[in-house]
Amino acid sequence: MRVYLADLTHTYSLPDSALTVPLNIGYIKVHAVQEMGPEVEIRLFKHPEKLLAAVHDAPPDVLGLSNYGWNEQINLHLGRCLREKHPHMLMVAGGPNIDPDPGRITAFIQRHDYLDFIIEGSGEEAFCELLQWWRDGSRDIGDLPQNLHFLEEGSLHSTPGRKLEKIISNIPSPYLNGDLDEFLEMGMIPMFETNRGCPFHCTFCVWGVASLDLVRRMDEDTAMREIEYVGERSAATKWIFCDANFGILKRDVDIARAIKAVNEKKGLPRTCQLWTAKNVTQRNLEIGEILGDMISPVMAVQSLANEVLERIKRSNISTDTYVQFQQAFHRMGSRTYSDLIVPLPRETLESHLQALRMLTDFGVDAIQSHNVRLLAGAELNLPETRKEYEFKTRYRLIHGDAGIYRSPDGGAIKCFEFEESVRSTTTMSEEDLFFLRKLHFLVDFCWNTEVYKPLLCSLQAYGVNPVDILGELIVGPGDETAFEEETAGNLREFWERFDKSSQEEWFDSEADILAHFSDDKAFERLTNQVYDKLIILYAFVLLREYKDAFDDALVSLARGKTDLPVELMDRIGAMTLNCFPSLSVDHITGEVELPSNYRELTRWSKPDFQPARETVRLTFERPATRNQIQNYLDSPKKYALSKLFNVSGLSIRSLKFTVNESA
Repeated sequence: MRVYLADLTHTYSLPDSALTVPLNIGYIKVHAVQEMGPEVEIRLFKHPEKLLAAVHDAPPDVLGLSNYGWNEQINLHLGRCLREKHPHMLMVAGGPNIDPDPGRITAFIQRHDYLDFIIEGSGEEAFCELLQWWRDGSRDIGDLPQNLHFLEEGSLHSTPGRKLEKIISNIPSPYLNGDLDEFLEMGMIPMFETNRGCPFHCTFCVWGVASLDLVRRMDEDTAMREIEYVGERSAATKWIFCDANFGILKRDVDIARAIKAVNEKKGLPRTCQLWTAKNVTQRNLEIGEILGDMISPVMAVQSLANEVLERIKRSNISTDTYVQFQQAFHRMGSRTYSDLIVPLPRETLESHLQALRMLTDFGVDAIQSHNVRLLAGAELNLPETRKEYEFKTRYRLIHGDAGIYRSPDGGAIKCFEFEESVRSTTTMSEEDLFFLRKLHFLVDFCWNTEVYKPLLCSLQAYGVNPVDILGELIVGPGDETAFEEETAGNLREFWERFDKSSQEEWFDSEADILAHFSDDKAFERLTNQVYDKLIILYAFVLLREYKDAFDDALVSLARGKTDLPVELMDRIGAMTLNCFPSLSVDHITGEVELPSNYRELTRWSKPDFQPARETVRLTFERPATRNQIQNYLDSPKKYALSKLFNVSGLSIRSLKFTVNESA
């Protein structure tokens, strides 16, 4: 029996090094081969065009597709294309982007009308048993395995659910079997899974749904051997661990040591993305100590308003403990992250602003704010939840997930991915969200990316919260401002452009967004990455065209809002601006003189800070990474920069000049 498994992704605007190894379908393959032996021949696919070519040359008996929010449309278009050409092929899909509600399952299968079955939950056992059922040829639906859904004469039929075990002992490693070697050789990002599931019940998330809230352990020795195996074969600079709460198990400390050992031996991977346990423990600190600058500890809060946390069934550690852990990670040299989500139930504009203020005061290095995205199977997506909080939703692109994929017979598939997000609730309006879109851009650009962070931290030490001063940079038509006329005019022009793009990225319905990009010119702009993430696009717009205006405005605000000594303020301002000049600046020839203890000027040291008499001289050197990014910008091939940055180790921060100190 010939079987093809595909974890499709949009490869049109991404190199292989920006793709992830298809670990998911690797697990499904090795379990099926273990149970069925030579009866089954299975190939794995990541690229849409490679799958189209393989089906053209040697059609399979069975095609299995992984289904996620970022590949549903490519599955839909490619699946319909293949169903038309191969009506007798068994076609199956599984993955987390399938809502367990019967009505929504029915709607999903009706929309994905090329499918014979969908699998709910972990797919290894159900898919293998489905292959055996198909091989046996009886076609008796009474003999179908558990965890399946299908339509029979328009009616939904579902087989019983499968009991899950806490220990996963029957699934081999696709790495150790060599089944993922071809993807490692392509330079794809290795993914690892040492446990499955999540014990928490956050209403916006579905990580624990498929595992029925269990944390299901995989074999520790296997995980250790996988790390060593991949370390010997992969040239990827980044690894990803897919555990929902890394650090929730004692053994995770040993796994962290194994990762670090590979890094020390080979110099790779340089970074490791993992999701630490939801509420930080001493174990997370130990993992942070081991991995050092390989990771950026994420201490997500989602909200800091008690009523909101109750509504989303989440609890955070106390603020005092949060600050203690932040400081502990900083002493290790780690750069910390936190996440907020808007607009969650009962969140208001002011409560969200207060959360931003608190996180900057806590010393979080990067604060990432996300729109509420309604996920299949999440409690937040239930009809009754939508009604209770009066969710109004709209649709927008998932940036970088679009392309044109050609088959050997001359056909072409054009498609793109999109998401449904909440745009207003009973307590937050869409107007509030458009304002926050601008403020979140500034937090990301000025604070997270560190374009203006030295100056903002100095202001913070003297009682000026960065969020409040950033809010004053948002200048609209008719707003009164103390800025010089030319500066104010440039700021208004920038925000008019930003706001126009922000408004235009949203569509009122799925039909509207599909209709808009069915136009050839609109789709060409889409594949040329005109619609990449606004925080990326407008960071480059600002650095190219408006950097001087933002420099002047921020320095003007700083001088008017603090009792910081004017001379020291001017020098810190000069250092800040020299670290991040506009894109047109190749070299900084000047130098800045500062007190030797200038780094101590933080909110934690005020009011004790006194400038040292000794001084240091700072010079500024253009980094090689600035050239790398410029090469991507100048390339005739249009890359999805947001996707590329996510996996390459590059970011807007990579444009920052290196600071050299001398006495």
